Amino acid sequence: MYKMYIGIQNGEEGFIIPVLPEKIEINEDGDNKTYDVINLGEVSKINSPKLTEINFESYFPLNNGPYVSSEQVFEPSFYITKIKEWREKKQKLRFILVGGQLEINDLFTIENFKYEEHGGEIGDIYYSIELKRYKNHVARKVVIVNNNLSKAKSNKVKTKSIRNTDNKKVKTYTVVNGDTLWHISKKFLGDGNRYKEIAKLNNISNPNLIYVGQVLKLP
Repeated sequence: MYKMYIGIQNGEEGFIIPVLPEKIEINEDGDNKTYDVINLGEVSKINSPKLTEINFESYFPLNNGPYVSSEQVFEPSFYITKIKEWREKKQKLRFILVGGQLEINDLFTIENFKYEEHGGEIGDIYYSIELKRYKNHVARKVVIVNNNLSKAKSNKVKTKSIRNTDNKKVKTYTVVNGDTLWHISKKFLGDGNRYKEIAKLNNISNPNLIYVGQVLKLP
């Protein structure tokens, strides 16, 4: 069975898409360029592909029913508020699609989000969303060093990488069917009784309630 999860990068907030869309479109456009060269004609320059784009349409239901794929269903306003809040905070989102041939687990940004209410279906909120894959990058700072010893050295330029202030890489784990915090703690920390540390680190008030697709930070 398909499952679709979306949440902020560190896994503290997120939800499973309650009603699966009829289709999901994945765009992987190229970015090649063509040029006209004298005495040669048109030539092509092969560039790296553009960032992957994903878009789909569905709705957030007011009431639960057999069409709902998630165990926990919230009010439609909850989903709308969360997505708008993530956009305003410029959050990178983790989008997960499992259960089929096109499995996805990567970081994305929200490029477009539209929603509406239909007459005769009051309470259900229909929406469309467009995601674009996020690629990590590091800016470089150019420092010009002046040295009076020689004219050549005075024009020397060196670059210095701007490092992340937090060099500690956060370890994460994505929950799969049949997982419990105890088993995750046993597998990755060597002691099942340390499950409370994982629950506290991820702000989980009830350690017995975790769901498939949830991304957990590990101590």
